[in-house]
Amino acid sequence: MKWGNFLHIYQPAGQHPGVLEKIVNESYRPLIRGFLKVPETRVTLNINAVLSELLFENGYRDVIENIKLLVEMGRVELTGSAKFHAFLPLLPENEVRRQIVLNHETNKRYFGDAFKPKGFFPPEMAYSPKIAEVAAGLGYEWIIVDEVSLANQEVKSINNSIHKIGDLDIDVYFREKAPSNLIMGALVRSADSLEAVMHDRLSENEYLITAMDGETFGHHRPGLEDVIFDIMSSSKFDNVLISDLKTYYPAGGPIMPMDSTWASSIKDVKAGNPYNLWFDKSNKIHEYEWELATLAITTLHDSAYTDEKYPAMLEETIKWDEMSSDQKKSEENKRQWLKARDALDKALNSDPWWWASAKPWWSVEMIEKGMHALFNVLLIIPDAKNDARSDAEELYKKILFTAHDWQRNGIVDEMERNDSKERRIPLSKRFGATDHYRALLSALKIQEKRASDNREYEQAIKWRDGQYKLERDLDIYDAVHILDLFRTEGDFKIFDQILGEYKKKYKEISKGQPE
Repeated sequence: MKWGNFLHIYQPAGQHPGVLEKIVNESYRPLIRGFLKVPETRVTLNINAVLSELLFENGYRDVIENIKLLVEMGRVELTGSAKFHAFLPLLPENEVRRQIVLNHETNKRYFGDAFKPKGFFPPEMAYSPKIAEVAAGLGYEWIIVDEVSLANQEVKSINNSIHKIGDLDIDVYFREKAPSNLIMGALVRSADSLEAVMHDRLSENEYLITAMDGETFGHHRPGLEDVIFDIMSSSKFDNVLISDLKTYYPAGGPIMPMDSTWASSIKDVKAGNPYNLWFDKSNKIHEYEWELATLAITTLHDSAYTDEKYPAMLEETIKWDEMSSDQKKSEENKRQWLKARDALDKALNSDPWWWASAKPWWSVEMIEKGMHALFNVLLIIPDAKNDARSDAEELYKKILFTAHDWQRNGIVDEMERNDSKERRIPLSKRFGATDHYRALLSALKIQEKRASDNREYEQAIKWRDGQYKLERDLDIYDAVHILDLFRTEGDFKIFDQILGEYKKKYKEISKGQPE
């Protein structure tokens, strides 16, 4: 088996310097040091160009230089993406293309010859056919999407051949949710633990792709970076760059992925609500946020000072003192429009929509910050109509009033409970198997002790929580991958019958990322 490990690192344009410093020292630098020490390292890395700028401007140029060194050593390859981490499927095509081109130009400036991306990572792994078409048109050779995008397709295997998307000249690789979440959730703490989970698959002539946020390692989960180094160092895993997979596997037939993200469940995709953390059809705040974004984009493009209508500054050919008052005014307006253009690029980042999802992510402060940035675009555009500015202000107020109302009246808590409730079907009630239920509780106790004895404390906590949930008929579907480990122990074959039905249901309702 070949293993393609994908990491994504990103911080928003306005990130607090103290937070950035913490993430650099807890995650980026330790990861890089480890990759430099482990010759077997093969990592496909996406760094959104806004983060490259932040690192350079805040004095963390060693991070950039060492990533360049890893690329030169053949241990890391870089991918393309959208500079400011915009949620691409819901943006106009020209804005999609602009974000991708800006990302390429900026990263090329900082990484030089080390930045020659073959692959493309859409932020949040948010996929739609439009994204594949734009990426292919810009010359990318492959795109990575989540396996939930295959929800309605009968595909025997996606791991033993290389597929293209329809008739486009672009390959598609699929992130596998379960192994990604096992590593990211700290449910495996060593190469041996991962081998125990994968066991039979390791001897198969296929490939595995895991994809995770880089900040998980060391920042969100201290010490978890050592797991990556242990896996990379192990002879049991054949690490490869994703771009190299096509040299090992034959071409397969075309595939048409469905709209999806790496946080979607199969149920979300089948229900036609794949983007629900960024545009839930039942979320009024999301609706208002996208209305404000659309208004900002439309007003900017309708301006008389767009690059199409005012392609070059007059002062490049005419001295300022020789210009008429009208020309000077137009020049000043063009500069103002360019400020608005830059402000919109940054304001289109996906964060304020994510923080408004309430499933379970919620922050009035982050919603307000993001929407004020969009509202401010309307105020900067030099010739924006008063009606457009008034509409923008009204939307901005609606968003804030609604957010505070939801928080004040417990609607946020209710949304989170309802979302979680969908994935809570008690095992004892679902199967009615008293003997199995009791045996499962005993098995969980054994697993908890073993994990604790091995100093795998996060895993031990999961086993403990599993008991708690079983005993109280609470949600255990989000822990089905823990039960999967029973198969590797040899003592729990009695659970095969249970897990067959249990896993089938879990696959329908599980999210693409651990919470």
